[in-house]
Amino acid sequence: MQWFVDSPLLTLFFCVGVGALIGRIPFGPVSFGPAGALFVALALSAIDEDVALPQIVTNLSLCVFCYMVGIAAGPSFVRALRTGWKPVLVSVVAIIAMAGTALGLGKALGFDIGTIAGAFAGAGTATAALGAVQQQLADGGEIPPEPAIGYAVAYPITVLLTILACAYLIGAGRRRPTAEDREKIAPIVIRTLEIVGEPDLTVHGFGERYDAVVSRLTRDGSTVVAHDAEQLKAGDLLTVTAREDVVDALVTDLGRQTGDEFWRDRSDIDFRRIIMSNRTHAGRQLHELRLEERFDAVVSRVRRGDVDLIATPDLVLQTGDRLRVTAPRDRLADVAADLGDSERTAGDINPIGLGLGLTIGLVLAFVEIPMPGGGTLVLGTATAPLIAGVVLGALGRTGPIVWTLPGNVSNTLNQFTLMVFLVAVGTGAGSGLVDALADDGLQLVLLGVAISAAHALICVFALRSLLQYGTARALGGLTGSQLNPAPYAYAMGKVPDQRVALGYAVLFPVSMIIKVFIAQMMVVYF
Repeated sequence: MQWFVDSPLLTLFFCVGVGALIGRIPFGPVSFGPAGALFVALALSAIDEDVALPQIVTNLSLCVFCYMVGIAAGPSFVRALRTGWKPVLVSVVAIIAMAGTALGLGKALGFDIGTIAGAFAGAGTATAALGAVQQQLADGGEIPPEPAIGYAVAYPITVLLTILACAYLIGAGRRRPTAEDREKIAPIVIRTLEIVGEPDLTVHGFGERYDAVVSRLTRDGSTVVAHDAEQLKAGDLLTVTAREDVVDALVTDLGRQTGDEFWRDRSDIDFRRIIMSNRTHAGRQLHELRLEERFDAVVSRVRRGDVDLIATPDLVLQTGDRLRVTAPRDRLADVAADLGDSERTAGDINPIGLGLGLTIGLVLAFVEIPMPGGGTLVLGTATAPLIAGVVLGALGRTGPIVWTLPGNVSNTLNQFTLMVFLVAVGTGAGSGLVDALADDGLQLVLLGVAISAAHALICVFALRSLLQYGTARALGGLTGSQLNPAPYAYAMGKVPDQRVALGYAVLFPVSMIIKVFIAQMMVVYF
């Protein structure tokens, strides 16, 4: 143990490595993921209270983690506020109910506000909220252990209860399927369509009406890249990229599907996937690249992470996107040179955007907002980088400065800094956790169960019964509002539907920001 006391670096990487192993161990349907690092750190500091990490490690990991969450969430956060307000409202009500339950029961059980707010953060799986609570209570001094104790007890309870709620939703969907449950999201396909009759459409009009991309046009035996201004005629053969149900609608409206797939002939017009690594294009809409005008090229779809997207003109490009480009064979090299097509460059951490964005966030951390009643809301090194990240992520770029990071870089920094922060939290609370469990273990468990149950019950009832969502969207809403990756992974494993991922992505940033602010309000006013 003296080795861990003498070497914070040894402590850090031991907890990360062993914690990651423990986090992968399945306990039935439950695994704890990154929280394994927290539990290992708690164990070490419970054995010897002198095991600790320097405060700078806590601050650094927390601010980078929160900024990464904000940057990744920025675009979907804005979209959620504009279009997905109903599940957002459900999430807000559920989170407020969590806070009310935490305060009411926590005060009745005699807990201090640090433990209560920490349990709220743990039941909400909101690590950024835990950091904000710690900073609010420390007020520039030593960080108290109580928030981490409440967090550590409530976290595993929440994982289990949320997975049970997911299992209930899946069972309810099987017993009483809704119309949405019976729907399936059609895959993206490439088909050749023969136009029958005069459609009175240009290629551009065709794409807008049917949410499809035409990459090739064959007329009188000659195949060319389809240009937006080209007027479609009877007998034209179109290579169409669209969802399968859209293709069925096209056949009904305009013509018939042919057996010959001319797009497979690559002798004159070829296609390939090209990595978008040129930072001058990052954050711009696809039509701004003028690929048709400059290279006689068309982008039919974009693969981002593990998801394929139809390449609509207004699609905002990100570094690391893989674009499926159709062009004359002798122009594909020019397109690749323009887009970058470099795995190494696409994996660059973008130090200019990262450094300046975090600088903005940390300057905001000094802001103190006067609150009614005489309290002060301190943004701190958790909330301020989160807000800066959301705003800058939504902007995408400012002139030559690109704020976003490639998805793989953002995910790597997010996971690593989260685990480092959890180790820092655990090493500061282990000895206090042992005492707390010995004195108030049953009450702490009861508090965690009540907070988690309040959230799960409201989300399940509102999403399934009030909004009449199908199983996939209800699972996405529940896990997105909860934030925890373990229930989300469980839901995706049982219902591998894109609507689960979409619901999670829409609600995650909104729920995170709301939980951070409510957690601070609890400390300021109670």
